[in-house]
Amino acid sequence: MSSRFLPEAIRGAWFYVPEDYDLTRPHERTRMQLVFRIDGSFTRYQIKNDSRRPVENGDYTYDGNFLILRGRNTDTFRVKQQGYWRWDLEGKKKEQRLLRALVDLDAPLPLSDAASRDIRILPLWVKIHRRFQGPDTIFEAHYSPDDQDPQLVATFFIEELDEKRWIGITPLVTGIEPRTWERIIQDCLLDLFLGKPSDIGVVTLRLLDSGEARVFNYKTSS
Repeated sequence: MSSRFLPEAIRGAWFYVPEDYDLTRPHERTRMQLVFRIDGSFTRYQIKNDSRRPVENGDYTYDGNFLILRGRNTDTFRVKQQGYWRWDLEGKKKEQRLLRALVDLDAPLPLSDAASRDIRILPLWVKIHRRFQGPDTIFEAHYSPDDQDPQLVATFFIEELDEKRWIGITPLVTGIEPRTWERIIQDCLLDLFLGKPSDIGVVTLRLLDSGEARVFNYKTSS
């Protein structure tokens, strides 16, 4: 099966779960996280009761059809991309899934016109949460109006390359423009959540649904 996304689309942090994983109770079972880096290395984490520890390091190759993990053992999977947020892995044993978020999603949900307008005018309506402490974490972005329950609008990961940051954003809704995502990262993540870090220079954002990239110099914009 040919991929709709380039091989580099595997980059970043994923949840790694069995095909029959119950997404209605995602925090009640032990699960895994896989992180794929641009240098060809990967780390597998075990997550239990929302605590996380690394259990395996190795290297990988992915050509758009087959994923090979070389860690303690060598595992080969045929990859079926069901969407930019979910890839199915067919192996010799039980099938697995790579998920950018622990949500049961057939397609991104449309934001209401009011919510889209709120976020466009004032990105600080979006609150950032960190799923786990330490490196390779998965961040969540929630639209959090005062009079409604928070709505998960995206997950993302950050890859650090000296003073550069590469941020992969997985939109889980429609109705937020690329330039608004850039403001969310600058205002909500870098300024507010991370406290305006001084060691960040060039930031590259990649929207994983469209592949569109935006680049800005954080030192000169903050």
